[in-house]
Amino acid sequence: MDLALNAVTKHVEFWNGQLRSKWVDLFSPTMTFEDPVGTAPKHGLEAVHKSWDRSFTDGRCWTLHPEKIISVGIEAAVVMVNKGDLQGRQVEITSIETFTVDQSGLIIHIRSFFNQPEDFALSDYFTPQGPDTQSDSPKDDHEQSR
Repeated sequence: MDLALNAVTKHVEFWNGQLRSKWVDLFSPTMTFEDPVGTAPKHGLEAVHKSWDRSFTDGRCWTLHPEKIISVGIEAAVVMVNKGDLQGRQVEITSIETFTVDQSGLIIHIRSFFNQPEDFALSDYFTPQGPDTQSDSPKDDHEQSR
């Protein structure tokens, strides 16, 4: 099994098993999330913890169901069905997610492409307009001029 395929497989296994510490251990301290693409990137292990914390709250739980994984070396693309239980309401979001790992197999980048749902609300952490979507890292001078 190549590095990226192993990382995606463990990501799904640990997430669905609600094995937080094992899931967190899959990520590099230099991790970047674009979840979803279009929001400010979220960086580092703080972003990893926030992603978990925003997905598993009182009355909210998400599971991951990969429909297709294409993996080559340190990169993988996944068609993922994200199934949520939101206060007893069952919802689904289909996403296309790309994973990049470093040479040791730690996840360094995830990009998640999905349409924002219209019939239920996501945590602000996962919406382009949400107040909790600001980048977790300071911008350099080049980025500040954009």
